[in-house]
Amino acid sequence: EEAKEEGDIDSVEDVADIGGGVPLFKDFGFEDWALLQLRYELFLLQAAYKKDVNDSDRPGVTDAHFGFYYNRYFRKNLSPKSYGVDTNQDLAKLVKDSIAWEADVLTSPLTCEPTDTSFFVKATETHRRERQRRVDAGDETARLKIAPDAMKKAGSGGSGGKGGGNKGGGKGWKKW
Repeated sequence: EEAKEEGDIDSVEDVADIGGGVPLFKDFGFEDWALLQLRYELFLLQAAYKKDVNDSDRPGVTDAHFGFYYNRYFRKNLSPKSYGVDTNQDLAKLVKDSIAWEADVLTSPLTCEPTDTSFFVKATETHRRERQRRVDAGDETARLKIAPDAMKKAGSGGSGGKGGGNKGGGKGWKKW
């Protein structure tokens, strides 16, 4: 029933049950879930782009086109400010174990398949423990400043226009 010791994260076989039905993510707070989502989405973005484009002249999403492709793949906007940082490069530093910017191109050091979600849960738990150690030692800079809108659902970062496909009786909609 006791959770795996801190050095044993990599040896966890089932992140949903590390013993006695206890999940590895049992101590996740909002910030951890937001970072898990960010880590996985950015990894998926760079992997899907490479697969879809399949062009050695375009090795990945560039910073200049990052917002466009993030919105194209996930149907929402991503704002670094929601994560308490100013740039896409700073955003990647929050999840540097999974994603990086190299020569202005989004890349990943990972070789795992996109379906291997356990890596991302383990990386998030490792980061959570390290961050907690720093906070416990008095390092206030280790605290994250992630806004609630960081975990928007798909479709929530769109144009902000009226209607948006709501056929359930919103203003201006008429039943014929």
